[in-house]
Amino acid sequence: MTAPSGRAIAVVSVHASPLSELGRGENGGMNLGVRRLCEGLAERGVPTDVFVRRDDPDLPAERLIAPGSRLVLLDVGPPRPLPKEDLVALLDPFADAMLAHAASENRSYRLIHAHYWLSGPPARRARDRLGIPWVQSFHSLARMKAAAGLPPDFQRGAVEEELAAACDRIVAMSRAEGRELVRLYGASRDRICVAEPGVDQHAAYPAAVTSLRGELDVEGRRVVLFAGRLEPLKGADTLIEAIAEMDRDPHLQDVVCLFIGEDSGDGARANHGGERRRLEQLAADAGIGDRVRFLGAVPHDRLARYYALADVCVVPSRVETFGLVALEAQAQGTPVVASRVGGLPEVVADEETGLLVEGREPRDYCAAISKILHDEAGRERMGEAARRRAATFSWERMVDRLLSIYGRVSSPEIPAELPCGYEVSLGSG
Repeated sequence: MTAPSGRAIAVVSVHASPLSELGRGENGGMNLGVRRLCEGLAERGVPTDVFVRRDDPDLPAERLIAPGSRLVLLDVGPPRPLPKEDLVALLDPFADAMLAHAASENRSYRLIHAHYWLSGPPARRARDRLGIPWVQSFHSLARMKAAAGLPPDFQRGAVEEELAAACDRIVAMSRAEGRELVRLYGASRDRICVAEPGVDQHAAYPAAVTSLRGELDVEGRRVVLFAGRLEPLKGADTLIEAIAEMDRDPHLQDVVCLFIGEDSGDGARANHGGERRRLEQLAADAGIGDRVRFLGAVPHDRLARYYALADVCVVPSRVETFGLVALEAQAQGTPVVASRVGGLPEVVADEETGLLVEGREPRDYCAAISKILHDEAGRERMGEAARRRAATFSWERMVDRLLSIYGRVSSPEIPAELPCGYEVSLGSG
């Protein structure tokens, strides 16, 4: 299965396949973003090869993502999921396998786009060997996490700084990420561009939402929703403590909180038994076990009805490069309560499409959630505004921005349609 000939783009995503089931393990917004990028490029006649490490012995060596876009699994290391820290030793063999694959087909590439820091070193090797530009997207940053109080990863931070200095262009997911690349990594602001992810705009069918309400046995109850990987940085414990605060309000006794997601690799290794077990125990200790339900992973194509079912979606992350869950909830007309961190203020319009919360105090989240739940008319206005705001984010716009960035780095003599640089793309906030 060979993609059409021509000036293809090589996409490196060492640990995250765009065809993996979202919501399980490490799979999340990055997987979806790479998939939508490849689909969008295919629609514009731009072929892509996406290189991923094989972690399942039963999968075929190549699969189609879209016409002209193929997923290539490289046999590097054991064919099973590995902790991210174990992948570092496999990055040179990964680069060798990627270059050998291209050579075996006499395949040429216009440029290479690496996603996540683990993909940077192989992309750098390919750039130096093939003489093509290298574009780097980080999706999350070690020093942003450390600044939020999470355990520091000095090795990763040092590698990210080196990659930021060496690549030909950095693509940030939000203006906030761009500013942090400058502040924490000393990245050149003139080489940072922003290409925000999009969102699928299809509204959930009312009948499907009604059916789901029956399946979950939440008829006549107001629903608070959390969706995301279960790991400390996502702040689900803050939400549980907020629900415990809410339990004291006699006017909110009908509220139930649904948690969608499973332990990530980090979550499974945390707290001697995993993040989900810790959160369940936290809810039990607070006496709200009957008001908190853990639903596990939900296929991404079913998530829209959960967002539409909810009265409010809560994103209490300690750090968030962009905030795709907040955007997906707003696309279904659901107000969002989110932490005022990272890219979330660029997604949620405070007091218009939801409420932003400073800090991590559960009582502040309780107050914000309660404010929305107590005001039905205001909640409906927020929901309509949320839907309109989400409509301004599209995968088509993301693909167009990236095509412009690709044009800037691969043909610098040709003026690109979109400006690039700190002053224009990142803002000053």
